[in-house]
Amino acid sequence: MNLNDMPNILSAELASRFSSLIAPKHITRVESFFQPVFGLAHKHIIGFEALLRAGNDAGEWEETASLIADAEKLGLADALDEVGLDAHIAAFKATNYASTWLYLNITTQVFLSDDFANRILPNALKKHQFPAGSLVLEITIDTDIDTDHFLNVFKKYRALGCMVAIDQFGTGRGSVDLVWQIQPDIVKIDKNLLARAATDQRTHSLLKGLVALLHESGSLIGIVGVETERQAMVAMQTDCDFVQGFYFGKPQAQIDMIHEQAEVFDQLWQNYQRIDIETSTEHRERLSPYVDAFRLIPTHMMMNGVPWESAAKDFLKLAASELCFVLDADGKQIGESLRSDSRQTASPKINRLQETAGASWLRRSYFRDAMHAVGELQISRPYLSSSTGRFCVTLSIAFESGGQTIVLCGDIDWDQTR
Repeated sequence: MNLNDMPNILSAELASRFSSLIAPKHITRVESFFQPVFGLAHKHIIGFEALLRAGNDAGEWEETASLIADAEKLGLADALDEVGLDAHIAAFKATNYASTWLYLNITTQVFLSDDFANRILPNALKKHQFPAGSLVLEITIDTDIDTDHFLNVFKKYRALGCMVAIDQFGTGRGSVDLVWQIQPDIVKIDKNLLARAATDQRTHSLLKGLVALLHESGSLIGIVGVETERQAMVAMQTDCDFVQGFYFGKPQAQIDMIHEQAEVFDQLWQNYQRIDIETSTEHRERLSPYVDAFRLIPTHMMMNGVPWESAAKDFLKLAASELCFVLDADGKQIGESLRSDSRQTASPKINRLQETAGASWLRRSYFRDAMHAVGELQISRPYLSSSTGRFCVTLSIAFESGGQTIVLCGDIDWDQTR
């Protein structure tokens, strides 16, 4: 499509108003670009993030981040946001996607402005007859923000009917406590966290936990900056709600040229199911010798009258076995843990943490799951053990012994099973 066919909002009035910003950069065009946001479960577009792009008639575009940074230096960022608001809504309203959400990036200063909340935004919505419920105001916040003032302004946007999204969350921007207080409609995870999670398993696990925590705060979660299939799969595995990035669609001025990605999502879901099955199979294979040896412990105890300390010896001889311990029906540990011969020496860092006689493991899922299904073996997810300081998997089973219900547990060093 010819550039002349695209909507250029840079009028003579705006060129004069922003001359200090655009003249040094030889900017002759300013346009609204839109990037699609997809619902993972829905497998279709649920909204678009609007971006103000500036360039010249040769099709050379200024980096948006650079444009905004220069506008801030010149004291023109707020005015640029106001121009963008009007331009984006006008362009979006004229498309076939006007019934979806429109994400608008604005500076925190503009967001907190009474003039923007009380006059500029309501007037723009009225002018274009655009429903406030379809507008998502997207901002970045820092931990030193005046929370009380933010909450007061936030209530104005809620009363107006708009949604609010916190952007770039997870790498120094904002905090979980702040999100808990503000309770935004949407939290968008920073792309740098996604990039690290795609190459580092610990960060991957952290990201999954962060998404779960933010869900509990009452927010929907979006992950942005998805550029590869691997990153798309990581996003799916976190159980986030929305995804955005070049892998699914690049920003375009002509929004009606942006298409749904049904085949991409169908393939992603197929791969997700395959990986889930393969992962489950891999986990079972890695743990198989430990599960087999652990199952024999209660058998020897109940059928042969062997004390658990003796019955556990074969399990503790295996390379990755850490320790065995027994809990009563209330989750309280009976005696000290029995450690494998290769792990008798306590680490100085956690020496006191290895004294676990009488400790309560009532909160642990391996105890609760075992008590809810007496006689059935339970296998926990990998987690950081406070008793060993290493990532472990706990096997557990509840059964009757000596007239009382006990829960036998065995810890396995997860990294050493590879």
